[in-house]
Amino acid sequence: MKRKAILAALLAMPCLALADTVPQYNVVNLDASVSRQIDNDMAQATLFVELSDSDSSKLAEKINQTIAAAQKTLKQFPTVQSAGTGYSSYPVYSNKNNQLQAWRSRGELRVNSKDFAALSQLIAQLQKPQSNGIALQLADIRYEVSEQSRKAAEDVLIEEGIKAFRARANIIQRSMGGAAWKTMQMNVQTQANYPQPRMYKAAMMAAEAAPAPVDAGESRLVVNVNGSIQVGN
Repeated sequence: MKRKAILAALLAMPCLALADTVPQYNVVNLDASVSRQIDNDMAQATLFVELSDSDSSKLAEKINQTIAAAQKTLKQFPTVQSAGTGYSSYPVYSNKNNQLQAWRSRGELRVNSKDFAALSQLIAQLQKPQSNGIALQLADIRYEVSEQSRKAAEDVLIEEGIKAFRARANIIQRSMGGAAWKTMQMNVQTQANYPQPRMYKAAMMAAEAAPAPVDAGESRLVVNVNGSIQVGN
């Protein structure tokens, strides 16, 4: 009995291999895209302090004190969150003899919020001298769709994208004179096209610590559904 079972399995293997290599006919690749404009409900601002000093230790201390003072100011605005800080430093050499002349350092504070009014007020406060007498400057403001809003919009677009895929599959089936079609493969991809960040000249913004203009605008969310179908006769 065992030998018969083994023999039957060996005889079946070529058939299975042949079935795997049978060419598939009437397979068509297609894709469908849907998109929607979504209001940006999240803003992120980058503020910085940039100073020079011949003593790198004193310079780092000034930068750190300014950022620490700015973080204290930030705590006065509970609807605005910190998105992190940054620090960079590089040497400045003399043009005459190429000798080390000073150090230039930059400290950054990034903040974000859905409360645009509070964010604008915070930016104005941070551009005034902080507790150590040094003010920050505004580098840029970026606008985007929050994760929660983006996921909700994408769920709707995915459903619309699959409907669009099926509608195109029906068109292909009718054009080929097929009786039906079935999905062979399907991929769903999402992407968001955010507006470019608004850049600000430090000298102009430092002249008057006024609330930053807020114009969030919109972002374009796109869902692309692509794959292949097989049309049956």
